[in-house]
Amino acid sequence: MKGTKTRSTSARLVKRRVPSGESREYYYHRKGKGGASCAICKCALRAVTRKGPKSSKRPGRIFGGMLCPTCQSIVVVEATRVKDKAKTLEDVDIIYRSYVQGIVK
Repeated sequence: MKGTKTRSTSARLVKRRVPSGESREYYYHRKGKGGASCAICKCALRAVTRKGPKSSKRPGRIFGGMLCPTCQSIVVVEATRVKDKAKTLEDVDIIYRSYVQGIVK
């Protein structure tokens, strides 16, 4: 009789053929999904959850759920400088350029 470990969906059944020629069943526990992370610096986003409706999962600010507050403030400052013509889009650091371009246009 199989135990509760094998009846749950948290364990994945994998059938393998061993060197002796017989086939065996192995159960591997699935890894949990990682949390949301910033697209630029890869730090964890604290406000993003996996539960509830989609509108409450992400902050309502610009790039909410994609960028951490630090990277988001850098992008907004760089976009303001490009709008005021203090900088050109080519002078913006390449990792921030696509986000700045989304604000400017």
